[in-house]
Amino acid sequence: MKYKKLGIGMLGAGWMGKAHTNAYKTASYIHAPDCNWRPRLVAIGDIDEAKGKAAAERYGYEIGVEGYEEIIANPEVTIFDNVTPDYMHVQPTIDAALAGKHVVCEKPLAWDPEDAKRMLNAARSAGVKHMCCFSYRFLPAVRLAYELMQSGALGKIYHFSGRYFQDSGHDENAPAEQAWYSYSGVSQGIGCHLLDMARFLMGEIKMVSGMSNVYNKIRDSKNGPVAISGDEGFFSLLEFDSDATGCIQTLGVATGRRSQFAFEISGSKGSVYWDVEEPNFLHVFLAESVNSKVLGFTKVCATEPNHPFMDTWWPPGHTLGWEHGHINMLTHFMDCVANDKPVSPLAATFEDGYKAAQLISAIKQSSKSGARVFLDDE
Repeated sequence: MKYKKLGIGMLGAGWMGKAHTNAYKTASYIHAPDCNWRPRLVAIGDIDEAKGKAAAERYGYEIGVEGYEEIIANPEVTIFDNVTPDYMHVQPTIDAALAGKHVVCEKPLAWDPEDAKRMLNAARSAGVKHMCCFSYRFLPAVRLAYELMQSGALGKIYHFSGRYFQDSGHDENAPAEQAWYSYSGVSQGIGCHLLDMARFLMGEIKMVSGMSNVYNKIRDSKNGPVAISGDEGFFSLLEFDSDATGCIQTLGVATGRRSQFAFEISGSKGSVYWDVEEPNFLHVFLAESVNSKVLGFTKVCATEPNHPFMDTWWPPGHTLGWEHGHINMLTHFMDCVANDKPVSPLAATFEDGYKAAQLISAIKQSSKSGARVFLDDE
């Protein structure tokens, strides 16, 4: 078979660059045997040329460069993948899209809806494929929950409850540098995951009523005491277009919770519950059980060949981890690029990233005003 070569140009060589590079390499031998494409690691950029070259040597890219301009000017690059810190997402991604590259950008797409909309408009006007990396959509147990809901197995959906708790800032004496969210807020780094998951599973959100808080308003830093501008707690009640309700809780000071992302959905015929601390398991309750004597939540290990994604992975019972969400997600995107398939609704596009930014902004507005905020359909 003659394979389509998809040249990868990556901006950023940190731990997320490691995760994405692992995905491209793994896709070549896990998924790609049945595909008509192959990724090619062309170029990686970092803050200076020396770090770019070191990253290329470590990860296996053909060249390492400073910044991103050389990457998007390279005719061998098909896909531009931006895995830099959040504040560097906007302009490099816009420039790459306008240069005709298909674009992947880590979440959050941007810190405000205006910049996110600029990114979306650039990708649309250039006619390129675009994806915002909400990778939890691509874990088998999460996708199983999606399929159950789409099939009507849970009946009329009443409520979504979600939480994303971390503890990097739980120590009030911890320096600002240790609390990663000190300037951007947990709303951006992990709250966006909750909001995207709510939209993915439940549909559009039409109203929010929010509250945010900074529990440690001053922290020490390497440059002395600093005021903390990023929210440490971010909460909201939600109302969906379907009239279902929801609530989300996001904390950066949840002592003992290293990184817990969980949701529960309640319907008239059943409910599902998922927790990233046990990512392979979906807890399912179906009210119309065959045997009424054993009613209760069933802990389903989503590793059977008929479960989402598992037909290309391991034998039944052999579990996947966090990194497999990125592998499944980037495989989906490469297939969309190679074969001109739609990226949505299964993957998040820049439109989804924009809507997450809109929701975060609306919840912050509600927190300040104390009033409900209704979302428009812009």
